[in-house]
Amino acid sequence: MRDLLSPKQVAQALGVGESSVKRWCDLGKITAVRTSGGHRRLALADVLRFVRESDQPVVRPEILGLPPARESERSLTRARRLLVDALLAGDESRSRRIVFDLYLAKHSLSTVCDEVVAGAFREIGELWSCQQAEIYQERRACEIMLRILHAFRDTQRGINPALVAIGGTPPGDSYAIPNAIVELVLREAGWQAESLGTSLPFSSLAAAVRSQRPRLLWLSVSHVRDDAEFLAGYRELHDTARELGTAMVVGGQALGRELRHQMSYASFCDTVRQLDDFARAFRGTENAIKDRSETTENRVNDSPRSDEDRASTIPIRAVR
Repeated sequence: MRDLLSPKQVAQALGVGESSVKRWCDLGKITAVRTSGGHRRLALADVLRFVRESDQPVVRPEILGLPPARESERSLTRARRLLVDALLAGDESRSRRIVFDLYLAKHSLSTVCDEVVAGAFREIGELWSCQQAEIYQERRACEIMLRILHAFRDTQRGINPALVAIGGTPPGDSYAIPNAIVELVLREAGWQAESLGTSLPFSSLAAAVRSQRPRLLWLSVSHVRDDAEFLAGYRELHDTARELGTAMVVGGQALGRELRHQMSYASFCDTVRQLDDFARAFRGTENAIKDRSETTENRVNDSPRSDEDRASTIPIRAVR
């Protein structure tokens, strides 16, 4: 997607006069910068934010670097089904349009990830396990979604450089999409979040904590190859984070109750929405949040969940 646009381009994209766009800029509704020659330029992120907040229709989305509009479907349930079809067909343009349409319709990014992206990949995983989808279709869908998620970074503003968050997945866990979603949602909540990648040794994660001194460290855990090995490495990482005042946030389908009983953390997030809520609450606190452990007195998110709740968890089945 494009980074900077002229008022004329924005006017054409929104189907309004150029004078209207300049007036919005003068009123502070869209932030504009000036070139060395004195011409206005508008950041794509600010334009999309204005579209989202004002319900202004986009008549020529291709000018903004978005796929051409076809059927606009903003129902979460139907959008999930359409996304499954588009991903299995390898239709990246249609997949991107579905996701961005939902975002522009004022659905939060965490809701889109929970109810549409995660749900779509769960369905794709079930089709693959029933031999109704090929492995290449599932892998291709993952690559498409990673590119779509990365494109969202171009639209994000209001990030506080003092709120540093880093994270990744543990050794043997190559599930990239849940980890990418965590990074994106934290950035949307105002954090300077950076994914360090997948399948990272605990010692390397600890080195990153010592080097960058983040306020928050996340661990997305979709696969654990050995419980004892995982717990040993996790405890060392947690000790390092605690010594430096870094809060640890964990989540993922591999962290069952029995495993969590043996772990300490600031928060366990069962859904992206829970992560979003935690990140927005934590960013305003001056004091570090105390660790929580899975004890009888202090259990996090262990209430029974409905099928709909399970569908919206951070981990995504069969996604790498």
